[in-house]
Amino acid sequence: MKYLSAIILGFSVLWVTPSAYACSCMNNNRSFIQNAKRSELVMRGKVLEYRWRKNDQPEARLPTAMIVEVKEVYRGVATSKNITVWGDNGIICRPYVNRFPVGTEWVLALSEDSWTEKGELAISGCGEYWLKVNGSKVAGEVTDGSFKSKAQVMSLPRFRQLLKSIP
Repeated sequence: MKYLSAIILGFSVLWVTPSAYACSCMNNNRSFIQNAKRSELVMRGKVLEYRWRKNDQPEARLPTAMIVEVKEVYRGVATSKNITVWGDNGIICRPYVNRFPVGTEWVLALSEDSWTEKGELAISGCGEYWLKVNGSKVAGEVTDGSFKSKAQVMSLPRFRQLLKSIP
């Protein structure tokens, strides 16, 4: 009887609080290349600064967006040289933008943000949507998005070739 009560309590918590399972990424362990196929913009850029939503006090909260200087576009169209990329605000499945330190370069696979104004971009946290740029190489789950995959390192020229080959 004790176990049955625990099971019922567990299911009722999940039923009453949908946010308890809002960030599950079931079957979303996809590689960067797999996610890039489905993204609106795939680009290499440098993080310039962080931003906060209106009425947020920068000292009180984590930043919710980052300004990224577009260095190279691989898929899609960048609307300006510097774009705003939205991350997690504490209640959605995205990485916090402070995971991308100011001054670092990344290859990002971005999609339209459904939480902000139309046309703004966001980065997903379900799968591999970012690769760290180290000099002339990228590092991350480039082609293997399995649960037990390890980071791969690939030259930027080889990475560009790989991206061009995807439909």
